[in-house]
Order: sequence, then C-alpha cells, then structure tokens
Amino acid sequence: MKITSRTHQGLVRLNNEDCVYYDVDGEFAVLADGMGGLLAGEEASQSATLACRELLEADPEHETDLNQIIQQAHETVCQHARAKNYIGKMGTTLIVWRTTLAQGEFGHVGDSRIYSLAEGNLRQLSKDQTVAQRMVDEGHIAQHEAHLAPKQNVLTQAVGIPGHLDPEVGAAPSEGRLLLCSDGLSDLVSLERIQSALLIEDIDVAAEELVKEALDKGGRDNISVIVIDLDA
Repeated sequence: MKITSRTHQGLVRLNNEDCVYYDVDGEFAVLADGMGGLLAGEEASQSATLACRELLEADPEHETDLNQIIQQAHETVCQHARAKNYIGKMGTTLIVWRTTLAQGEFGHVGDSRIYSLAEGNLRQLSKDQTVAQRMVDEGHIAQHEAHLAPKQNVLTQAVGIPGHLDPEVGAAPSEGRLLLCSDGLSDLVSLERIQSALLIEDIDVAAEELVKEALDKGGRDNISVIVIDLDA
C-alpha cells in the first residue's frame, strides 16, 4: 500500500482551512474541510482531524465503530467551539478511511468525497450531504442538475455544528485506488480528468496533477487530495 497527499490554499482564499493526515502503517486517512472563515474553519478541521487520528491510533485493530469515532470528533469540535465562543459558527466536513480485517470502510459528514478507481472505472462512494443532494433524493431535480441547484454547496450536516449528527458509513474496495478530496477539487475538476489523473502510475504525480487541474480551473477554494494505491 502507498498513500500520498497534497493540500493547497488555492488562488482566492486567504488561508487554508483544509486539513489532511494519513498513516500508511496504520492504514487510515483523514481529510477535513473547515467552514466558518479564517481561524474558525482552520481550527475546526485541525481539531476534527487530530481527534480522529488519536482515536484511530489508539485502536490499531480498527475495532471501534467508525460512526462512534466521527461522533467523538464531532463532540471534540463542539467543545472547542464552546471554549472559543464560536458555537454554531465553527464546523468542518470530515471523511475518514481505514482498513479492517474484512475490507476497507469509510465514514463521512458533509461534501468532501471518496472515489474508487478499479479496473479503469471511477466511482463516487460517498453521497454529498448538501441541499442540492437532498433535492435530488426528494426527486425535485435530476442528479446531473445538482450543480445548478440554488444553495448547491450548503451543507445539511457538519462536524462541530450543534445538533444530531448522522454520518454516512460504507464499504470501500480493498483493491485499486482511492481518492479522498475536498470540494475545492470536486467542484472544479471533471470526473474524466479525475479518472485520467488516478490512472497515472506514480501516485505522487497523480496527486500533483489533480491539484494543478483545480488551480488551472480557477482554484477558487482550498484544494486537498489523498491518493491511496491499495495494490502497491
């Protein structure tokens, strides 16, 4: 297994509110995209990532329920927000991938994504938790129209925002390649370009190509990617 990551401030934002971490030996990766502006978003993503890292490192056999890990990260960010008097103003997306004895799995909140590339085919494993996706699920618009929906990027859930949290947890393939990314990539780079980049043999080059593509498209948000080669 090989893992690499890249994160970039982008061409518009004043700072980078994304946070990424991975552990090849521990076979896990975490990506968070903070919201709340400047330090609030940056602190939220860092706090959530650190909480997940510590919980995953304390559970090397990966026996703890992934939903529970995300819930604990949520409470950590909420506590941080209360201490800073940022209640309701500090949040982050969160996506966590890890291997278990049986297979890989992921858990996520928000609109950061995980994709799988197997036998040359790209597939999005996660489902965005956004107003646009809810409109698709309720039959108001078609999936291909989601990017045109009003308030398309408004999240329906975020780690650190008070209230009930319902993370999505699902299975991930144990072969091929995986991509975890923030919406700074997925909003700008087409599925065709993501797929072609992930087909590059060297995953460091693949990660750099993905970030470059988002920058070439305007880089209007922070851009973060984690590329995992499960077959290496």
